Amino acid sequence: MHIPSIVSFVNRVLVCLACLAVLPPAQALDPRIGLDAYRHDRWGDAEGAPSLIDAMAQTDDGWLWLGTRRTGLYRFDGVRFTAYTTRDGSTLQDPSISVLRAGANNELWIAHGATGGVSVLRDHRIRHILGPATTGSVFAIAQGADGSTWIASRAGLFRIRGDVAEHIGAERGYDGPGAEYVMADRQGRVWAAGSLQLFVLEPGAATFRLVRAVNRDPTVIEAHDGSTWLVTGKRFERLTPPSPPRIPARPGRGNSYQSAFDADGNLWSGNCPVGLCVLRPGAWQDRAGFDALLGSERFDQGWQMTSLEVLSVLADREENLWVGTTGGLERLRNQPVHFVAKLFDRGRTQALPHPDGSIVVLTNQRMNGLRDHFLGMVDGEPVPRPNPLNVQLMARAPDGSLVLAGSEGIERHHAGRIERIPLPALPPSASKALALRALMVGNDAIWLRVSGSGIWHFEAGKWQKASFLRSQHPAITVDAAGHTYIGDEDRLTVRDGTGVRQIDTAAADVGDIDFIHAGDEVIVSGTRGYGVLRGARLEALRIAPQKALGPVSGIARAPDGAYWLNASHGLFRVDGEDWARAMRNPAPVLHGTLFDALDGYLGGAETMWLHDTVFVARDGKMWFAGERGLAWLDPRAWKPNRITADVDILGLVSDGKRYRPGSPIELGPGARDVVIDYSSPSLHMPQRIKFRYRLLGADTQWEDAGVRRTAFYKHLPPGDYTFEASAVNEHGVASSRPGVLHFRIAPHLTQTAWFRTLCIAAGIAILLLAYRLRVRHLAARMEERFSIRTAERESLARSLHDTFLQSLQGLLLSMQALTPKLPPEGTARRELDTLIERARRLLVEGRDEVKGLRSEFDSGAQFRDVLLRDMETILPGSGARIALAGAEAIDRLDPRLHHDVYAIAREALVNALCHTAGPVEIQARDEEQHFLLTVRDHGRGLAPSRKNTPGHYGLRGMLEHAAQIGARLDIENTEEGGTRIVLSIPAGLAYRHKGRR
Repeated sequence: MHIPSIVSFVNRVLVCLACLAVLPPAQALDPRIGLDAYRHDRWGDAEGAPSLIDAMAQTDDGWLWLGTRRTGLYRFDGVRFTAYTTRDGSTLQDPSISVLRAGANNELWIAHGATGGVSVLRDHRIRHILGPATTGSVFAIAQGADGSTWIASRAGLFRIRGDVAEHIGAERGYDGPGAEYVMADRQGRVWAAGSLQLFVLEPGAATFRLVRAVNRDPTVIEAHDGSTWLVTGKRFERLTPPSPPRIPARPGRGNSYQSAFDADGNLWSGNCPVGLCVLRPGAWQDRAGFDALLGSERFDQGWQMTSLEVLSVLADREENLWVGTTGGLERLRNQPVHFVAKLFDRGRTQALPHPDGSIVVLTNQRMNGLRDHFLGMVDGEPVPRPNPLNVQLMARAPDGSLVLAGSEGIERHHAGRIERIPLPALPPSASKALALRALMVGNDAIWLRVSGSGIWHFEAGKWQKASFLRSQHPAITVDAAGHTYIGDEDRLTVRDGTGVRQIDTAAADVGDIDFIHAGDEVIVSGTRGYGVLRGARLEALRIAPQKALGPVSGIARAPDGAYWLNASHGLFRVDGEDWARAMRNPAPVLHGTLFDALDGYLGGAETMWLHDTVFVARDGKMWFAGERGLAWLDPRAWKPNRITADVDILGLVSDGKRYRPGSPIELGPGARDVVIDYSSPSLHMPQRIKFRYRLLGADTQWEDAGVRRTAFYKHLPPGDYTFEASAVNEHGVASSRPGVLHFRIAPHLTQTAWFRTLCIAAGIAILLLAYRLRVRHLAARMEERFSIRTAERESLARSLHDTFLQSLQGLLLSMQALTPKLPPEGTARRELDTLIERARRLLVEGRDEVKGLRSEFDSGAQFRDVLLRDMETILPGSGARIALAGAEAIDRLDPRLHHDVYAIAREALVNALCHTAGPVEIQARDEEQHFLLTVRDHGRGLAPSRKNTPGHYGLRGMLEHAAQIGARLDIENTEEGGTRIVLSIPAGLAYRHKGRR
């Protein structure tokens, strides 16, 4: 091998490795797939898309920016188009945009071709860098490796560093009055074209170098392999060979003119001569020059595009191709599932692997009678195969043999040999127009359902009719060991050489059984769910989302260990580890990835007539029998999308007014209803982006919003709030951080904290005032009562003094007159002296009572002495049972209350001493809010009926005394036994004339 060849080979290997290193993990536009097989989405006027999209760019946050010729700047998140307005109100220099270029840190450079001028959108604010008079029309913008921005305009070439513009002229090697184009490649070179000349600034060089002469309107673009190309019209000429890039690729940052290379080497070109065409890598990589018009795959019909006039083309970071036209916006992206075009919507289609490694296909079309086509796949296309059997059915055995059944007989195809099997002996009515409906096979057994004749079973060289089956459409599967699993309506049985076993299906509750997969595990799909056979029991297999999956008609294991389920609502992929875990313990929910119409699988699986509808071919591709035809998927080419854009809060609406994020948002009083818009600009499959959000200050947990991009809150009270939203893409990849919005709802005057504080203070003041007025009122009433009582007592004293006490005095004198007449040492003399002494004391007490002196004790000590003396008088010997505590509290009691307090204490003590033989406790306490006097005994307690018994004036008298002084008297039985009497006098009455503690 020559040295140049070796060098060339090494360079190509390095280029391939470098390209693989920078390729994102998302699905790319596979060159092996035809143009019609890509997912093609279109947005026109009806979908809200702008028209005349002259420029496109994608910033690092994922937003797709659209520059229009007439209506300014738009951005697109894959779902909604939004005419962009800045947060500070700054505006464009002109609504006509000719160039957009994404820069670092989500910068967006904007240029105008009609009027001129260059601006940069940074942090949602537009800053004008060059005015129209300075630049004239602007044709291109490039981002250099050093972070500088290059501008090609009618007025010349400019370089901008730190928002300071420098005009590049002859002193820097660029000799031209204007610049038509500028491009910075991944080698660090800057290419500039003007005045029919092409210049290049090499990395590290201070001046440009003249490369060659060019024609008018040249552009320079870079391919995925690092080669650079000069483009004039549709003619491409190589400028540099492929080379490993020094700077990583940044999809979405390139110039979006009418031609662009994608990451797989496809060249996409607009207006060739109309519409869009693609040139595959093999058509240009080994050439020094080529014409883009050679692309044979194209959209050139009016119904295929929003417009056949293409204005811009851009490949984004998720490997979508975006096309801007005069009529709207279009997107092309690869989809993992592909239908065989010639078999799409051609009736029921089944495909199975032949033992010789080929793929055989059977189609059944019954729109106009019975028509069966027996085909084979050659280079991805169906071609007819010999069909001497007039094949109507086919099935695959566990050992890999293929069984074909037709009106002319049955054949079992092994590798290198064919085994012929006769049809069962059918009645004449069934043989005339033989219609075979279902075929299920094992390594030795065959089950055949014949229209009008039922189900037949072939084993050990003979046919028998399976008359034991209840259902006309049973699910039958035979495993590699020869066990036959039969789903007969809702019953599951296993037949083998030892007999028939009934399987308990009650726990799984799968309903009528439609499909049985007998591989390493036995999986059952029924009308109500799924089950896995464990021993003699069928246990429920919970698959999420079960309702979105539907009945299953095929299961296969891919080379990477993942399991694929072909279901009526799509393909369901489960990682091998998750599958093994579910087989060991089916109770937890089994999660996976669903492939449906958005992935190219239209209509889902064929589940009505076919079983075993999925298999892995020798080349690793997986084939599926779908409702709308035969589809395939290459699991080795599929990789999950690892890109999920962060959530961007778009705005807040309250009371019809929209607030922009970025600045403090304060809503006025009464703004109780709030609507918040948010989005995640993930462009590959935005329909499957799932959101969740919460409002700190209102929500206690995250709210799952599904695909909804708006949050609604009603009846929010005043306060500070923080809204957070996060996103998860179609493959479960979450955004790196949530979008956050802070806002505050101002309170009404009556809702402010100081107003509430003022109201509380006013309420307290009113309560205090009311309390004082109440105390004053009670005190006045007490004064009035005291005056009335004093007058009554004076009147009563005069009456008693003139009658009762005078009579008592006379009686006492008469008794004293008898004393000398008795013997001094006699018993009668001593008893009479005792009675005279008691009568004398009674006379003194009567006088004291009349004069109101009973209450005129000055201290707690006197209170104790008087109380003990009276108890001895009333109940001799009772003083020893009385325990008096806190007598000093009496010192602070209002003297006017002494009489009533003493009367209550005396009556309570008398009652207690009379009804209990044990000790009696009396305690006085001068607390802050009340004066308390408590009398407690340890007897049997007071019967409830005695508290209000007529004739018991002692209790009633105590209550009346308490009421007269504004006090409260509680009489209650204690849990320990005995009675407790508590006198409570409010402090405002008890201590009115003496200080409190």
